[in-house]
Amino acid sequence: MDPYNVIDITGSDTGNGSLAMFQKGGPKGIIPFDIKKVLVVSGMKPGDVRGNHAHRQTQEVVVAIRGGCDFEIDDGVKKHPVTLSGMKQGLLLPALVWRTYKNFQKDTILLIIADQEYDEKEYVRDYAEFKTMVTS
Repeated sequence: MDPYNVIDITGSDTGNGSLAMFQKGGPKGIIPFDIKKVLVVSGMKPGDVRGNHAHRQTQEVVVAIRGGCDFEIDDGVKKHPVTLSGMKQGLLLPALVWRTYKNFQKDTILLIIADQEYDEKEYVRDYAEFKTMVTS
């Protein structure tokens, strides 16, 4: 079983642009949790690498609202490659998976929706510590 889910994002062409809605649950909701934090990440160059951390409890949905990039999702046993490009799909990441973002397309903008407010103690930034957490 993969340590992530790729979710389809329902959008529509409004005739004067595109619309994608992000809300919790319900018939049109795609976010499976209460939204506590929203991040917008931009300005990455093609050779940049971001992420390189896990979360102790936080779940996230990551969407490339412009451009795209490659993700390496690591469950402590196996590394899983995922590519996102455009707003048609999002990446649902549970807690305790190591995530690395790389190979950014020009002008990529990522939207990250999380179920926890920011708390630095929630981040696991040391890979050895992460491996110990998921293999014990």
